[in-house]
Amino acid sequence: MDRTKKEQKDHASTYGFLFYSGALLLWSIYDFFVNDITGWQMPILFVGLALYLWSKVFYQQKRVKESLKIRDPEKRV
Repeated sequence: MDRTKKEQKDHASTYGFLFYSGALLLWSIYDFFVNDITGWQMPILFVGLALYLWSKVFYQQKRVKESLKIRDPEKRV
């Protein structure tokens, strides 16, 4: 996979997460006003947020390690 495809995949996951979080947030707010409880939407939103942010941190660390290997191939990271 080349660099362009990786960037497109990263943008696609970001847009997907934004839609996912926006839909759950709006649903939760609507449910709160109608039923006076947030329901399961908020926990699902927070779990999804934690997974998304963890994956972003994981892949960023992976990219940094790869760039260090390319920059200085004699040292082991």
